[in-house]
Amino acid sequence: MQGITQKEKIELEEVFAAIYTKKESKILRFYKEFYSVTILNLRNIKTKIKRKTRKFNV
Repeated sequence: MQGITQKEKIELEEVFAAIYTKKESKILRFYKEFYSVTILNLRNIKTKIKRKTRKFNV
């Protein structure tokens, strides 16, 4: 980053920060959706197991 002015350096840092923040939010959104779906599936599996064990216990 030699040969650029202080103003250009600040502008580049702002652009990189905006790109990083945008990517970070996409990653966080993906993990949030992934984990919510996974937890929902685990709850469904847990419920199915409970139902089947009740049938055998009766």
